[in-house]
Amino acid sequence: GYADHQSLLDAEKLDLVVIASPTQFHAQHAITAFEYGAHVFCDKPIASTLAETDRMIDAMKQHNRKLMVYQPHRTGSDIIALQEILNQDLIGPVYMIKRTNSRYIRRNDWQAFRRHGGGMLNNYGTHYIDQSLYIAGSRAKHISCMLRTIASLGDADDVVKVLIETENGVILDIDINQAAAYRLPAWQILGKYGSLVLDEKKQTWNARFFRPEELEDIRVQESLAAQDRRYESGETIPWQELTFHLSKYQPISYYDKCYKYFALDAKPFVPISETREIMRILHLCREIGYQCA
Repeated sequence: GYADHQSLLDAEKLDLVVIASPTQFHAQHAITAFEYGAHVFCDKPIASTLAETDRMIDAMKQHNRKLMVYQPHRTGSDIIALQEILNQDLIGPVYMIKRTNSRYIRRNDWQAFRRHGGGMLNNYGTHYIDQSLYIAGSRAKHISCMLRTIASLGDADDVVKVLIETENGVILDIDINQAAAYRLPAWQILGKYGSLVLDEKKQTWNARFFRPEELEDIRVQESLAAQDRRYESGETIPWQELTFHLSKYQPISYYDKCYKYFALDAKPFVPISETREIMRILHLCREIGYQCA
């Protein structure tokens, strides 16, 4: 072992450095590794700030090294299954993606403190924002955020609400709540013709949808006098339901993707530009969220 990262890099000729230190040290450790000629695989979030992120990316380019960040939540069987289900176009155009993590926990470690880069926006938000943008297949256009400290014993956020409108018009509703006594559904995908919900206990995606061609012909009433004073169409939606078991979908091996990038010069599974986009969103969320707290 070594007392510090500088001693390690002085003593060893390394091809790759894996950085799993607390967030506030990521930029310093990565930039030094680049200067010593090593590639870098870094834990999330990539850095404490967007400015530090840009310094890391500049150093990567300057020293012609590789950099990828730990963003494996694109690779699970839940995401693989969801992508294949959406390709079937059962629920029509997706207009909203709701991603939730809820439980009650009184966080008391270093990640409970803002000065250490803690908080659930950094901790879970990094993953869930990345997942949601990946499913939407688009960059963020408009961002809103609320951050609160409720059950945590530190000063960092443990209740996070992020709303994003993507460039392709999908609403991303990301809800991370560490002060909730009841758990909420982890995923809800809402489309024009139906919805998908993930059942975590049964490990299934449940779909409820209708075929638009099977709907009744309904006469539109534009006058202010509704016929028979009825203010709904009165139709019966011909719902269909399907269940998709996650066990039938093979997850992607994230570390195989890492190996192919670092050792075989394949394209990065998570391009650094997409990691920076996450950091841009986190930066805006912190600016907006802590002002409103």
